[in-house]
Amino acid sequence: MRYFFLEDASTEKRSILLIQRRAVWIAVAFILQALSTTNFTQIAPFLKPFSSLCPLPFMLASFFAIWMALRPARSRTKIHRDERKQTTPTLWQRLILITTFGFAIGGSVMLIMGVVQSFSAPQLTNDGTSLDTNAAMLLLEGRNPYTDSNMLDLARKFLPQPDWTTPLRVGQFADRLDYPTLTELRSVLDTDLKAGKAPEFESKVSYPVLSFLTLVPFTLFKNYNVLSFYILSYLALVVVAWKVARPELRPWVVLLSLANVPMWSSTIGGNLDVFYTLLIVLAWLLRDKRWISAICLGLALASKQIAWYFIPFYIIMVLRHYGFKETIYRLTMAAGVGLAVNLPFILWNPHAWLAGIMAPVADPMFPLGIGFISLSTSHVLPYFRPEVYTALEGVAMVLTLIWYWRICKKRPEAAMLFAVLPLFFAWRSLPSYFYCVAYPIFVLMSGRRTRRWLPARSSAQSSTPAQNVPLLPIPVEMGVPV
Repeated sequence: MRYFFLEDASTEKRSILLIQRRAVWIAVAFILQALSTTNFTQIAPFLKPFSSLCPLPFMLASFFAIWMALRPARSRTKIHRDERKQTTPTLWQRLILITTFGFAIGGSVMLIMGVVQSFSAPQLTNDGTSLDTNAAMLLLEGRNPYTDSNMLDLARKFLPQPDWTTPLRVGQFADRLDYPTLTELRSVLDTDLKAGKAPEFESKVSYPVLSFLTLVPFTLFKNYNVLSFYILSYLALVVVAWKVARPELRPWVVLLSLANVPMWSSTIGGNLDVFYTLLIVLAWLLRDKRWISAICLGLALASKQIAWYFIPFYIIMVLRHYGFKETIYRLTMAAGVGLAVNLPFILWNPHAWLAGIMAPVADPMFPLGIGFISLSTSHVLPYFRPEVYTALEGVAMVLTLIWYWRICKKRPEAAMLFAVLPLFFAWRSLPSYFYCVAYPIFVLMSGRRTRRWLPARSSAQSSTPAQNVPLLPIPVEMGVPV
C-alpha cells in the first residue's frame, strides 16, 4: 500500500500525496467505464428492451469521477480543514486500489492476447481499420485510396463479420432509423456480394491521410495485421507517462495503464483513437516547446477528425499561458503540418478526399452510441432530426470552452475531457470516443511538475506582459504546489 500512498505527509510530499488521491478517482472512472461494457441482459433478461440504455449511467458516472480527479483547488477555508484530517488513505480508497489490481490482471491478459494476435492472421474487428489497411495496400499499388476503396473488395480480402461494418440508411436499409440486426446485416452483405455492389455499407476511406500512411510499412512487407501498431501506440503513451512522472507516482502509472480495460479493449479492437490520443498528449505535455507541440497537434489533426475538437482548447491553452502572438504561430504551424500531410491527396482528387473526410457527418449513418442518443435507440425518447443533436453538440462545445477558459491555467489537462464531452450529444456517440480520456489526464497530471524539457526560446521571448511570469503557473492545493 505504501507504494501507492505516501506515508510521509510533510509539506514537500503533500503535492504528490494529492495526485495519488486523484489517481483513485481515475481508477474509479476505469471501473465505471468497464461496467458500461457489461451485457446486463444476460444477468437480468428483463433489461433487454433497454440494453442500449444500460451503459449511459455508468458513462455519466465516469465523467463525474474524472471531474473529481480534475477539479481545481478549493477555498482556503476547506484547505485548512483538510490539512487537519488524517493523511492515510480512507477505506474506500483502499478498496478501489484493491479492485484496480483485479482490473490490472484483466488488462494484462488483454495485452498478452493482443501481442499473440499481432502474430496471427489479420482479424480486423472494425471497418475503419480494415479500410485504412486496404487504403495502404491501394496506395502501394499506385491507386488513390479515396477513389478506389470498395467494401466488397474489403469483404473478400479480410472476411469481416457483418457487424464489423458500418451500414448506411440507403438501399435495403432505407427509411429506417433502428440499427440493423446481425441477421439483417449478414443477409444484405451476402446479397451485395452476389450483386457486385454494396450501397448499404460504408466504402469510403473516412479518415485523414495519416490514418493509413502509418500502416504502409506493414503492407509494404505484406503484413496485413496492423494490430501491433496500435498496441505500440498505447505502450508509447505508457513510456511517456513513466518518463514524465515523479518516481512516487510511477507505481500508479503502471497500475493504471494495465487496469485501463476500456482503453485496452479499444486498442485491441484496432481503433485509431489511441494513436491520435498519443499525439494530443504530447502536444499538451510539450506545450513549453513551440515547434514540437505544434507539430504533434498537426499530426493528430492529420490522423482523425476527433482531434479537430481539440483545436479551440489548444487555442485557449496557448492564449492563456503564452499570449496571442504565440497562439498565431502555433496554429499556423499545426495547420501547415496537417495540410502538408493531406495535400498530395487533395491535389490528386479534391472531391474524393473531401467526400471521404466528411463521410462521418455527410453519409446517412445510423444513430448509435452510449450518449444522449441511447435514449432514442432504446425508445425512451423518439428520434429527433440530426440537426437537433448537432445543435446540442454545439451548445455543449460552447459551455465546455467557457469552462476550460476559467480553469485552463490550473488544469490544462482538462481539455482531454472537455474536447470530447460534446460528442456525448452527437448522432453517433461511440464508446471509443470516451475511453481515451481518463488515462491521458493522469499522464498530464503526473508530469506537470516535471521540467525535463526547457521552455522553447521563442516562447519565452514573447513581448506580452504575461511572459514576464513563469510560463506554467503552478496551482496551490492544501497550501502547497501541485
